[in-house]
Amino acid sequence: MIFLVLISLALFPGCSAAEVIRVGTPVNGTAISFEMEIKDAESIESMRTMIREAKEIDEPKDLARKPDTFFTLERRKEGIAEMWFYVFYQDDDSSILYNDGANIYFTLSKQETNVLRSIIGK
Repeated sequence: MIFLVLISLALFPGCSAAEVIRVGTPVNGTAISFEMEIKDAESIESMRTMIREAKEIDEPKDLARKPDTFFTLERRKEGIAEMWFYVFYQDDDSSILYNDGANIYFTLSKQETNVLRSIIGK
């Protein structure tokens, strides 16, 4: 699945008005309460770049808590969710991203997490 996400990132590097980052709060299980949509092209491209450069990690052993937030990057015209991640903010101000569909984890540094927070507002 990570291969498919990376391929989609490579094939569709630009962004258009039909793209949106949706941000929400995990409610229970897989339910998400979406609260915000971001259509700013610069924010969308920054998000793509950050995820493209994120470091994949093994499943963390101590990540049993509820995620702090959730985001998805959607190409609405094609009806595609290009990427989607649960976000777990860490005590050291870094974060862990989890994609449940591909069962993959990524880590973002403190600086990258600050960029993420500035984009998604959480």
